[in-house]
Amino acid sequence: MKQRGLPFLSFVPGLLIGAAVTLHVLPGIIMGRAMDRIESLGGDGESVRHAPRVTAENQTIVRSSPDILYSVCLFDLADGPMRIDVTWPADGNYASVSFYDANTNNFSAISDRGVNTGSTSLMLTQWTEWLTIPNLRNGADRQVNAPTKTGLVLYRRVIDASTDLDIAEAERQGFTCTQMADQ
Repeated sequence: MKQRGLPFLSFVPGLLIGAAVTLHVLPGIIMGRAMDRIESLGGDGESVRHAPRVTAENQTIVRSSPDILYSVCLFDLADGPMRIDVTWPADGNYASVSFYDANTNNFSAISDRGVNTGSTSLMLTQWTEWLTIPNLRNGADRQVNAPTKTGLVLYRRVIDASTDLDIAEAERQGFTCTQMADQ
């Protein structure tokens, strides 16, 4: 009877190790590869990558939406905070900015529905900076505190049949990420 539990006991440590790797190691590897791929695409302006409108021919993400314009910037807060500026759509279509840490966790999101102006400026800092220096905003409307030094910021803007694509593209160019000098 006692030998029946022996195989199970050797299975449990393997299960725990597998769970730990899945939860703590794999997300960092996935985000590292995603950030490397984004970096290899190059960028314009302050390292923002404005993806072309999604079509069947250029789709690189499974199930990406052809009704959304995407832009992304990578952040590395080792050299200090970043300022992120966003111009919101004037036509009433939805837009958002989402923040992802180095482990693929979405730690903050801001949309045009939560603001009363046509643009927003954000100061992205690391948690440790926020704890040691109480006000890093530097004129920004909001401060966002990242749990890791690296990650990415994703801008999404919904378009529809009535959207003027030239205006939507001009508004999307208002999404910028700028590394700030050390505080």
